[in-house]
Amino acid sequence: MKKENEKKENRKKTINRIVEIVLIIIIILLLLHNCELMKKNGKAPNGNVNIIDITCDSKKCEKQSQVNCLMDENNSKCIVPDFVGKTKLDVLNWLSTISNDIEIEYKYVKSNDKDGTILEQSVSGITIKELLAGKNKLIITIAENGSSIDCLNDENNSKCMIPNFVGKTKKDVLSFLNSIGNYVKVKYVYKSSNSKAGTIIEQSPAKGKKIKDIINGGETIVITISTGNGSSNDSSTSNNGNDGQSEQEGEDGEFTISDKDVTWNDSTEIKIFEDSIYDFDSKIAPESSNTYQFIIKNSTKYNLKYKISFSETNPYNMNLKYKLKKNDTYVVSEYSYYNQLNLNEQLLNSKKNDTFYLEWKWVSENDNVDTAAGKAVANYKLHINVEAESVNG
Repeated sequence: MKKENEKKENRKKTINRIVEIVLIIIIILLLLHNCELMKKNGKAPNGNVNIIDITCDSKKCEKQSQVNCLMDENNSKCIVPDFVGKTKLDVLNWLSTISNDIEIEYKYVKSNDKDGTILEQSVSGITIKELLAGKNKLIITIAENGSSIDCLNDENNSKCMIPNFVGKTKKDVLSFLNSIGNYVKVKYVYKSSNSKAGTIIEQSPAKGKKIKDIINGGETIVITISTGNGSSNDSSTSNNGNDGQSEQEGEDGEFTISDKDVTWNDSTEIKIFEDSIYDFDSKIAPESSNTYQFIIKNSTKYNLKYKISFSETNPYNMNLKYKLKKNDTYVVSEYSYYNQLNLNEQLLNSKKNDTFYLEWKWVSENDNVDTAAGKAVANYKLHINVEAESVNG
C-alpha cells in the first residue's frame, strides 16, 4: 500500500513538472512571437501612437508639402521654437517642415554640458515672417562635441562634399547636415514616382560638390522625395465588401494608422480641424464642423486587437463635440464629448483594415466662452492614442 502511494505521489510530481515545462515553453513561444512582431513593426506590439493636432519623422511617411510662413504666418510651425537643451537635429527637423529660407548661424563653444546640446539661441517665440524682416538673426550656440566639421575652413574634407542621397531617405540628409558645422539651405520637393514612398529620387547639386562652393554661391540643395503615388509599392486597397475592411497590398509586417496626407507616427501632429467653411488653416469658429477620416491597417501576419483613447488640451473650454463611425456603423451616433469616444478590444484580423470617421462640431452654447476662445486664438488639441497587441492563436 505504501509503495502504491509512493508511485501515485511520484506520478503527481512528474505531471506537475511536465505542466511547468509546458507553461515555460508557452511563455517562451509568446515572447518570441511578440519579439518577431516588434521587429516587424519597429516597436513593441502594444506600443502607443500618440496623436496631437502634420509632422512625420519616418522613412515611410513624409509630409508632401512644406508650410510657407509668409503665407501662413500663424501656423505653429512658423514660430521659432525654443531649442535650448535640444540638439541641432531638432533644428534641422523643424527647418524641413517649412519652405522659407532662414539663415542660421551655428556657434560651437567648449562646455561641461553634454556634447551637441544647444546652450543658447538668440531669439525664440517670434514668427518666421518677423525673422525674415531682418530685425533679428537666429544664432544657435552648441556645446562643442569635436565631431562637427567647419566646411568653410576644411573644404577638401570628404565629409564636406555632397554625398549621393538618391535611394536613401530624408533621415540620411538630416544626418549629413547634422555632421557639419555650417548652415546650408535645403529644399524638399515631393513627387509621384514608382519608387517607394519616402525614397529620394533626385538631388541637386549632384554628388561631389563642395559645401563651401554651395554656401559661397548662395545655392540651395534640392532633394526630391517620392510619394509612391500609383506605384507598385503604393498601399492602395481594394474593397472586398466585408464591413469596410479590405485586403492590403502593402508590405507585410506593419501595423499603421494613416489619413489622406500622412501615416501616423509617435507624436505625429495631424490636421483634424479642417473647417468645412473656412480654409485649411485650423481657424475654426462656433458651429463650424467637418469629418476627419483615418484608417487603421493590419498588414502583419497576425490577428491584432487594439484600443483607442481620446483626451484633449482645451485651455479656453471650447465646446467641441464628436460622433465616431467605424466602417459603416456608428459607435457614437450623437455629438458627445471626447471621453465618450474611447474604444476597447477592437479585433483586426491579418491583412484587414478599419476606417474611422471622426465627425466634429464646435457646439455654440455660451457666447462669452466662444468669444473669449476666438480672441485668444485658442490652442485646442485632440489627442488620440492607439494601442495594439497580437492575439494569441
